[in-house]
Amino acid sequence: MKNRVNSDENPSFWYDSEQGELVLEDTDKEYRFYLQDKFEYNQQEYCILSPSENKEDQLEQGEALLMKIVKEEEQELLSVIEDDDEFAEVSRHYYLAQSGEK
Repeated sequence: MKNRVNSDENPSFWYDSEQGELVLEDTDKEYRFYLQDKFEYNQQEYCILSPSENKEDQLEQGEALLMKIVKEEEQELLSVIEDDDEFAEVSRHYYLAQSGEK
């Protein structure tokens, strides 16, 4: 999993049900991803995203984004996990949950 989004602010997002894509809106740009999974860990929501372009190539290479879902007022925003320890802990939790290990 990779943890990258080129933005100083948390981008807002919405789901394009027609295309089956999660759309990040960041200033003047729009980025499209497939929502691979959404889960909760330590009372915080996270999601796994993969780029919608070249989906098969991206998944074969194992590229995905691990993002934190942050609630501000009435809006949900996606945030980069800046703390390396948190990123490692959440990644480990997700991997173990998917593999059936504890």
